[in-house]
Amino acid sequence: MMEKQPKKILVIRSATRILDQTLVSLQEEFPGCHITVLLPQSVKESMKQDQKVNQVLTIPDQRRISISSYGKQNIRKLQEMNFDLAVSLYNIDHGLGYSNIDLLAIAAKAKNVRGYNSRGNFVEVTRATATKKAFMEKTSFFWVGINYVATSILFIIITLALIGEWLFRLPFRKKHASSKSVLAPTSSVREPVKVRV
Repeated sequence: MMEKQPKKILVIRSATRILDQTLVSLQEEFPGCHITVLLPQSVKESMKQDQKVNQVLTIPDQRRISISSYGKQNIRKLQEMNFDLAVSLYNIDHGLGYSNIDLLAIAAKAKNVRGYNSRGNFVEVTRATATKKAFMEKTSFFWVGINYVATSILFIIITLALIGEWLFRLPFRKKHASSKSVLAPTSSVREPVKVRV
């Protein structure tokens, strides 16, 4: 009887604080699996010492890990490795802001793609969900920008309106009557009359 080959898993290390717990979780789910970690060049040496990792691939240190920063030639090499599972790591529950990692995991053409969050939960990632997430990220930046512009314009309009009102009221202000004598107000209330009984 043929022994089943261990699963080949690609983990794209984007969220550092959940890497270890994700590796443990994957080893529990897929005993005997072969784990390859793709990470920035600067942390390669520390990852090579991790017993849970079988192979380390690097990407040049840049702001974001993405398809364009990894390059077409390296992506072809990933595809030739025939991964059973590609894993994206998220530091936040919903994974927004990590569409570049999801798209890179999909570009590796693994049989399945998952996104793991900081709680240890995962979601299945498809090309459609990754594209939708990328669109949401791009448009959310657009709407935040529009919001800032609209808020600035409203602030300027309100400030100018208040200054205009102040300037309009300026000539109509009452002058202080410092030279006039101040009269004590006369009392219109009568004193109560005491009656003897």
